[in-house]
Amino acid sequence: MSFYSGGFIPNQDPENCINVDLNDLSAIYQYLISNVYQQDRYCQDVATIVYNHARGITSRNFVCGPSGSGKTFAFECVKKIFPRTLILNAASLTKDGWKGGNKVTGFLKNIDPMHPDYIIIWDEFDKAATPQYSSHGDNTSEAIQSEFLKLLDGETVMIKKDDHEVPVDTSKMSFIFCGSFNRQAEIIAKRESRHTFGFGTETSVCEKYSRELDLNDILEAGVLNELVSRVVRVSNVRPLTLEDYKHLLKDFVGSPVKQLEERNQIKLNISDEKLDEIAAEAFHSKLGVRNATAQIQRLIDLQIFDSFQKNHKRPDSIDL
Repeated sequence: MSFYSGGFIPNQDPENCINVDLNDLSAIYQYLISNVYQQDRYCQDVATIVYNHARGITSRNFVCGPSGSGKTFAFECVKKIFPRTLILNAASLTKDGWKGGNKVTGFLKNIDPMHPDYIIIWDEFDKAATPQYSSHGDNTSEAIQSEFLKLLDGETVMIKKDDHEVPVDTSKMSFIFCGSFNRQAEIIAKRESRHTFGFGTETSVCEKYSRELDLNDILEAGVLNELVSRVVRVSNVRPLTLEDYKHLLKDFVGSPVKQLEERNQIKLNISDEKLDEIAAEAFHSKLGVRNATAQIQRLIDLQIFDSFQKNHKRPDSIDL
């Protein structure tokens, strides 16, 4: 068995890759926790997936957790050290309704059949698993989920490339199913909240995601038993607190502020008061880090526009 000795994969352009030794599980983990805020246990799971995959041991995992908490972002980071990582939107499988044909394998048309050892992430998978019915009363989500079974069993499938079909060995692929499973988290919270009546009335409210989801919860959410039985584990991503958002924006090495400075090539000077305001809005929106990023980007865009209106040039720095 051959192992990978660096952070890029043979036959891939390493120009945009980060060099992390994929034979060193600790190095992968350290890279992830330096980029994914306060999700150390999840980063451990993801690092293990990557380490095993690079050694030819494939994974089948579910990932659950609130929007914007780092579920998909962790694998965006993985793509920088393992380029054959493919993130797909499972929700779009049912976007136009079920019209026959093999939709799932159709999404794999961009993979390299000569090097099929991909880590494939099906994002928003809970949306594809939510029961949807055709005009004939058929549960189309079950039909789509059934397509995944061949992939999880490692069968060779036919992928359409250009104007012909080519066989692809899926036994070398890892499959990760990510989703918020928000509706199921709400059901669990309601079920596990306690209410007593009479003298000494006691109410104990269970928040969403305060109890981690397991395979039984995934089943209850509408995922087929045949699919769940082929999955090894469920990884949970924890919700971020308001204090987490504040620390993330002000002090974390992978802060959205620093990322946006690099992306926009501009120096940002943001007051603590403004960062607290952005953190509070992101926390209450329930949309996660992407909300904070969007807020700051909007402020940058407005300041750049104003600068051009006044001076016909782009500012070198912005004070917020």
